Amino acid sequence: MTETEPPEPPDDDTSVPVVDIEMVPEVVAELAATTEQHEELLRELGGIVAELGGQAATQSEELTALHTGFHKLEKTLVDQTNVAQPSRWAWEFLNRDAAAQLWKETRWFVDYLTRRYPFGTEVSLPPCWYRHTIAVDELSDLYAAWREAYCGSDRPSSAMTAWRDRWLWPCLTRLAAHANWRECKESRRHVEPIARQDPTDSEFESFVAANVARHPELDDQNLPWL
Repeated sequence: MTETEPPEPPDDDTSVPVVDIEMVPEVVAELAATTEQHEELLRELGGIVAELGGQAATQSEELTALHTGFHKLEKTLVDQTNVAQPSRWAWEFLNRDAAAQLWKETRWFVDYLTRRYPFGTEVSLPPCWYRHTIAVDELSDLYAAWREAYCGSDRPSSAMTAWRDRWLWPCLTRLAAHANWRECKESRRHVEPIARQDPTDSEFESFVAANVARHPELDDQNLPWL
């Protein structure tokens, strides 16, 4: 190359690409459409995530309720199997505090009954009901059945109607027949009933001893139905 010759162009291609001005609007439109598609897809994904979140929350609540139900069932089964332990409704085995509490609740329940249900003369309860042990047992048991029907749940249940049909009216009928308080109701004061049932006689021990002696010492597996 002489000093008078012009310089040769470089080998590498460093030229700036030429943009077709007429294609710019079309490219912009395609980019805008793509952006809208992406936004729509993001909205759909957001909805799916929200729905899954709601389902997860619902399932979590259901699992919690199921877990609580299992705990209650377990406690109920344990209480039912522990038949050697008298319940709080067994008057004979209550300590002073438990007896005072059950007296308080039974008194409230009887007052509620006589206020809520104005019974007829035949099945009405005399003011001295608490002096009649038959009535005390019947009424505290009736109260326990009332608790089972009306407490513990707000769900509609036929147990409330069943309480009156199966427990309330039959209980009052039994008391009218067996509580021995006719004179109390007539005189409007307590009249100590005359005992019509003598206690167990003195021959009980010898009879039981003879009966037990007839039983085998070990379990007899020779059962007639096997």
